Amino acid sequence: LARITVAGLTAYPALNSSVDLDKGEIVRHGEVNLGFAAQSPRGLVVPVVHGAHTMTTAELAKALRTLTEKAREGRLTPAELTGGTFTLNNYGVFGVDGSTPIINHPEAAMLGVGRIVDKPWVHKGRVKARKVTQLSFTFDHRVCDGGTAGGFLRFVADCVEDPSVLLSDL
Repeated sequence: LARITVAGLTAYPALNSSVDLDKGEIVRHGEVNLGFAAQSPRGLVVPVVHGAHTMTTAELAKALRTLTEKAREGRLTPAELTGGTFTLNNYGVFGVDGSTPIINHPEAAMLGVGRIVDKPWVHKGRVKARKVTQLSFTFDHRVCDGGTAGGFLRFVADCVEDPSVLLSDL
């Protein structure tokens, strides 16, 4: 999902932004620094994979594993906890289907992912059990409108449903 999110932010760069109140401007970030919620001995932290847009899928997965391990051990550095431009939150690991993600200031958006469950689903005219998850998305209307946000969320959902969609953008 991290790879899909990074691709979505590349396709919808307005969501990889922040609002600078002191300067009164919207700052579009050239780099995707992907934050992700992780549990630590001191509670929830948001480690950041800097330059996620430049990484291969394997490199991104390794960075996520490394930072998750450091979070669980309470060994994250300040540099690993700052500079995020977008956050991904997997509250599904707690058995939660849906939630309203709260934007991690000064970022402009956050994607939340619920647990994966088997549900009856109509596919090609037939009801089948399918793995289903709920995606929840919160964004700052100062950086984009609902059309942009909806496009991003549709892109993410399309890639989750059919990962070959992601390959068409590479």
